[in-house]
Amino acid sequence: MVYTSIMKIKRLSIYNEFNCTGADCPASCCRGWRVPVDEEACLKYMDKKGFWGTLLRYCVVKKDGITSLRSVFNRCPFWGPDHLCALQKSCGIDYMPLVCVQFPRQLYHFGAFAEETLYLACPESARLFLREAMQDRPFCFTETEGDVSYAVNTTNDDAGFLDYLLQARTELIHMLQSGCPYDSLSILRYGKDAQNACLGQGALQQDALRPEDLPRPSAYSQSAADRLPMDCDTFDILFFNGFYHPRLCTVSPLLYRLCRRYIRQLSVSRGRRPSTANRRLAAYNEHLYRLLPNLDKLLNRYYEYQLLTGFLDTFEDYSFLKHLLFGMAKTNMLRLFLALYAQHRKQLSEAELARIIAVYERRAPQIEDALKSIQWNGCCSHAGASFCKS
Repeated sequence: MVYTSIMKIKRLSIYNEFNCTGADCPASCCRGWRVPVDEEACLKYMDKKGFWGTLLRYCVVKKDGITSLRSVFNRCPFWGPDHLCALQKSCGIDYMPLVCVQFPRQLYHFGAFAEETLYLACPESARLFLREAMQDRPFCFTETEGDVSYAVNTTNDDAGFLDYLLQARTELIHMLQSGCPYDSLSILRYGKDAQNACLGQGALQQDALRPEDLPRPSAYSQSAADRLPMDCDTFDILFFNGFYHPRLCTVSPLLYRLCRRYIRQLSVSRGRRPSTANRRLAAYNEHLYRLLPNLDKLLNRYYEYQLLTGFLDTFEDYSFLKHLLFGMAKTNMLRLFLALYAQHRKQLSEAELARIIAVYERRAPQIEDALKSIQWNGCCSHAGASFCKS
């Protein structure tokens, strides 16, 4: 269903500042991804006359039920030698696939309102994120009214539960801003209790939940030492269960080089003793902290951004623990790749950080499935096992 009426739109503070850098982009979105083609664009391609009509119809393929542009050497066929879109230059923006027009904008329609944010899988989005995070400026939503034409993203219509999630997100972010580390087990314990409370109230049967009976994040105690354990054994599971693939060599050369560095120097799957790998990882982290003294605050802001852009997915699946745990694992993996990149460097520029975040973000969703394979050493009553049931 598509809404076209005037309604409330909540835009993240950096949303309106985004402008595509085009040919100057250090990690173009025209490379490394299959570009899906929406139905409206397909119809235009079918009707287009002349050379461009023939070319467009040839470049559209359907595989595994997905209509997309034909990939040429792991890149969009219309990505020109000048690193600009030949389709846009020749036919105009109306002929571009919808995903190309929207990216990196994340448009989430909840029916009652819409939230518009930015994916960090774009270097310019990542740069805007870093600018705010480094200067310790808050990410906030501004409310406007406008015409929303994109589809509703959820089948849930429980307004009370959605209000509860919005309040819970605010409380979680306040915890992070008040010194709670992003990988605090207090956050996971809240997620487990909230998830169990939802299941106990019959959420899977789509019964209306009673928000007053659900726990509040602010009620959970915090301890700096009570944190999610992440060592090289855990990183290996996350790394080799979907994240790493030899094809990254052509899809994302920078990420591939960092992955190969991890395999050579830290992976325990090659017979390296875990204690040796963990000592080496600790040395890498120590060097990273020398280059980025405020790394912990940056990682907290990164997890905060994950909550702003992903926590409301709980509205659809009620999987609190899954989304909170995924954000923690994703943040820890980012620290790992930053440490690998910084290993032999004397400084890290904002541009370098933005590029690493962007290329990492494009692969990071693969971490989610790997989490099901991990038992978290008994923490949070086996968070991994609870995750599998979500």
